[in-house]
Amino acid sequence: MASLKETVAERIAGLGPAVQEGVVSVLVEQVKKKRTDAILTALNLKDEKEKELKKIKPTQTFNADNTVASESFSKGDNDNRKKLNESLTKIEKALNEALDPEKPNYENLFKVVQNKGAAPAPGQEEAPAQE
Repeated sequence: MASLKETVAERIAGLGPAVQEGVVSVLVEQVKKKRTDAILTALNLKDEKEKELKKIKPTQTFNADNTVASESFSKGDNDNRKKLNESLTKIEKALNEALDPEKPNYENLFKVVQNKGAAPAPGQEEAPAQE
């Protein structure tokens, strides 16, 4: 009969595969959480940009009979609409790439989320996508 010390030593020696499997499981779970968080953040960002876009209303002019004669956006509003539409396009493209069932690519999604859907500031490089 093996002593308690020998039994413990044998079991510890046999832990290699179990420890390796535990490490793999933890690392896989971390990547899964990071990707899930990025997708949820991108969806929230998309909602925010859509709400901002809806808030921009055209300036209206009226006829004598109180009907709308014309609607137009100021230059500033037009620029804001353009930026918001560009951000929405980037976010949607990144989400589609990440959620591609055949070949998911999260690189652009991480960049978009890190930059809050906006283009990087002039003179600055895009934030590196990290997984």
